[in-house]
Amino acid sequence: KIFNKFIKGKNFAFFLLAILILGSIPRSIEVISGNFLFGFDQGRDYLAVKSIVVDHKLTLIGTEVGGGGFFQGPGWYYLLSIPFYLWRGNPYGGMMLMLIAGVLTIALSVVFGRKIFDVKTALAIGFLAAVSPAIIAQSRFIWPPFIISLLAVFVIFFLYKVLQGSGKFFPFLAFIVGLMFHFEIATGATLLFQLLIISPLFFIKKMVSLRFYVLGLLSFLFTQISLFVFDIRHDFFNIKGIIKMFTNSNKEDSLINRADLIINHISVFKQNFLSSFQMADLLWPLLLIVLVIGLAFYFRDKKNKKAQKWLVLYLATSPLTLFIVFIFYPSTMWEWWILELMIFYCFLFGVILTYLLKNKLMRFLAVAVYIIFFLSFVNKTIFFYKNDFNDFGGTQKIKGKIEVIDYIYKDAKGKKFGLLAFTPPVYTYAYDYLIWWYGNRNYNYIPYKEKKGIFYLLMEPDSSKPWSYKGWLETVIKTGKIIETKKLPSEFIIQKRLEE
Repeated sequence: KIFNKFIKGKNFAFFLLAILILGSIPRSIEVISGNFLFGFDQGRDYLAVKSIVVDHKLTLIGTEVGGGGFFQGPGWYYLLSIPFYLWRGNPYGGMMLMLIAGVLTIALSVVFGRKIFDVKTALAIGFLAAVSPAIIAQSRFIWPPFIISLLAVFVIFFLYKVLQGSGKFFPFLAFIVGLMFHFEIATGATLLFQLLIISPLFFIKKMVSLRFYVLGLLSFLFTQISLFVFDIRHDFFNIKGIIKMFTNSNKEDSLINRADLIINHISVFKQNFLSSFQMADLLWPLLLIVLVIGLAFYFRDKKNKKAQKWLVLYLATSPLTLFIVFIFYPSTMWEWWILELMIFYCFLFGVILTYLLKNKLMRFLAVAVYIIFFLSFVNKTIFFYKNDFNDFGGTQKIKGKIEVIDYIYKDAKGKKFGLLAFTPPVYTYAYDYLIWWYGNRNYNYIPYKEKKGIFYLLMEPDSSKPWSYKGWLETVIKTGKIIETKKLPSEFIIQKRLEE
């Protein structure tokens, strides 16, 4: 009772702030150091955003997916355009966006958790989200699927309002699910299908009227307008690509039998759960015991509201229903397709652990879990700051890439030169963007991409095939007199050549 009084009012704000600070510490490493991963995906995305903001070429589509068979929505590009504009093209703005999204995910988990359950449960949910290893990692990397966690918090809140009988929130729920198609289409599609499976409940229990069903449909379709317009203009390219994915698997996929697919799916769902909690690889039996016992007690308790029970049931069964949905996908799946489950787990275990604190026999289990999570979180955060903070990153992080660009420009001494790059992903998006943003801004020159006069070869060795760049030299470059070859501490190899 004393604790209940203490966490009310201003004290609740204090606890919320403490959780936000706790969660921000490991999430801020790249923002503080100014050194972060900038590779193929980031370069591609920033070039697309440059086209929107600088070249004023609006786009109807986002990232190409499905082996080039169709596209995601362009929402990620337009969201990324905000920090692009504010930081004048500096990718550091993207890191700030991811940090803000991560902190906002924690904050809204607490705020919505309080509206759905109570103060103690809300703080428990916020704590679990703050210390979750996988959710922490999402704030340290510029990548569209990592926005899914923030959207998942809204899904939980709007779904709860619908389960309460507030059908007017159904269009908001449909809108958020539609937005997910702009960040990870596999997540949005499977979550939509899952909601369609449970939608008869909304009708039977009269939670949503026909009017709000229609508004929900329109709300979802609104999020897909750009893709519809693109398809109309391009002979329904996306629709054909999606159909082809399910009807004509490629040769590699055809060799994968159904048993292998199920094993792959089980592995992905297992890893998703284990990465959601501190030390879950060791604690998972305990966590499952706590969950099973907690759910049994929770659903037997008549004091808990029906809407809350429906939501907890949804959270608890989502891994199974999504697993069933993915069985119909004819190929291997990836961990980032079910990132929403990590937020679902935080809400689910936040509810169960808080509920078990009321039981004298089970209280010690809940307290033990909290203590282990916290101690593991502190230990890993210290490790991150000792290692990741000072890790230069070789060829993978932005400081290494900036260093090699500086070296080439300074070596050229103001003279015109060409530049060709070799990178393991083949496409040179990251270097193309950094030369446009950093090289041009600082040296007022963008090198040509031809083998004429003085030209430099920028080579990023493949860690798995360190010799592969030699094949590039022998088959693509071939010509030019070698003037100098230099290997930087970052492992970048620079070769200066002259083509007369």
